[in-house]
Amino acid sequence: MSGFARAAASRGTSDRCKLRQTQLILFDIDGTLTRSHNGFIPFNEAILKTFGIPGDIRTVVPDGNTDPLILEEIFATAHLDVDITEESWQAFTKNLQESYSHAIREGLTRITPLPGVPELIKELATVKGLCQGVVTGNLEVTAQLKLDAAGLRPYLNLGAYGSDSRDRFDLPRIAKERWEKKMGCSLAPDQCVVVGDTPKDLDAARKNHMRCILVGTGRYPVEELAFFKPDACLSDFKDTEIVVTMLELT
Repeated sequence: MSGFARAAASRGTSDRCKLRQTQLILFDIDGTLTRSHNGFIPFNEAILKTFGIPGDIRTVVPDGNTDPLILEEIFATAHLDVDITEESWQAFTKNLQESYSHAIREGLTRITPLPGVPELIKELATVKGLCQGVVTGNLEVTAQLKLDAAGLRPYLNLGAYGSDSRDRFDLPRIAKERWEKKMGCSLAPDQCVVVGDTPKDLDAARKNHMRCILVGTGRYPVEELAFFKPDACLSDFKDTEIVVTMLELT
């Protein structure tokens, strides 16, 4: 039995939840569940609408970052001194939602689920004692648009987003607290698994004492991700049975 499996098997019972074996799986979105095609179009359009100056998300590496930090990095890379006030941030959020909705509707931007993801998410939805949500650097409004476009929103409707905190380390805790409120019971950190495609997903999981599975479907190949020693590492989600078994949910 793997160390990952032994950790799951040894937790025993607790009055924290009705079922101590309850697990919360928190998925990243971009590069983990979905692929965005021409996602830069609505993002750059929202920057221009909000701040009146051009900005290009393609000039930075957004993987694993939150949208607030990405926006700041875009301006810093372009050597632009932009004061992002609360008012301008709210305007950017509204413009980004509108731009993304329009781009998806008109086919300018496409959001597709990665291979094996729909099958995995649907299978996990049938497992008793499992909750599955999201932890993403996207703003909540765009996260919901992406999940909807990929056909995943009915299964992943609660989590934490870049609009909750600019610091990704905060997001697993926020997501856990929201699920605890929904379920009416508390979850221990070792009942939570963060699933992502970057070392930053692992860092956020470890900061919150949660387990982590990394998948090589984003910028980082699986061999590079394995170097960081997550609890488990996968090339992709094509084999539903392997993933479910790894999570010790069968």
